[in-house]
Amino acid sequence: MKFNQLTKTKFIKRPNRFILLLEIEDTKERIEAHLPDPGRLKELLVKGAVIWVEQAAAGKRKTKWTAILCETNTRVHVSLKTTIANKLVEEALIEQKLAGFLEWELVRREYTVGHSRFDFLLALGDRRLLLEVKSVTLSRSNKGYFPDAVTKRGARHVQELTQLVLDARYEAAVLFVAQREDIESIQMEDTIDPCFSTAMKEAQEAGVLIKSIGTILNQYEILIEKQIPVFI
Repeated sequence: MKFNQLTKTKFIKRPNRFILLLEIEDTKERIEAHLPDPGRLKELLVKGAVIWVEQAAAGKRKTKWTAILCETNTRVHVSLKTTIANKLVEEALIEQKLAGFLEWELVRREYTVGHSRFDFLLALGDRRLLLEVKSVTLSRSNKGYFPDAVTKRGARHVQELTQLVLDARYEAAVLFVAQREDIESIQMEDTIDPCFSTAMKEAQEAGVLIKSIGTILNQYEILIEKQIPVFI
């Protein structure tokens, strides 16, 4: 998946969950950028950190820029836009190149069951599978952790997937996508959100398929690299 042209900036401060104050490297102009990821991101958003931004299409938005990537002090690129993971997975599903789902056909994205909307509906003959995608950016010692903030909605979705599997209405899967290439495995961050961790354990026991993939990421593109271990 290719990115649009990105502009290099430096992080100054984060006035609120969804806004960053930045300085464009070339012109020294100070700008505000929309931050798509509302997580804590304390280990990433430090003074002087490199932030790659994309100019937003003309419209009614208050901010003319969107933060796309951050660089760590070791020059590792980290995605700041969680929907990149969904777009990456969608491309792989369409091309039938997503390991673990090679034979499945993408039927629809954002598929609603009951009162909830799931990321993808897949089909294989008469079988139907609901797929939820989770973006992972929190990393310690090359281990990815999810979530980086409490996600009641995420836990509810996993619980609903579990019940749909138990009721034999659908098959289901949760796919964790590492949105930084230094992540070699993924596990649940139960100290941040024990409810989500419990929901994942119950999902695994009920037969929900759980997988994770690593990526190659830079300011030009993000590519799926390989499957990596996920520990529940």
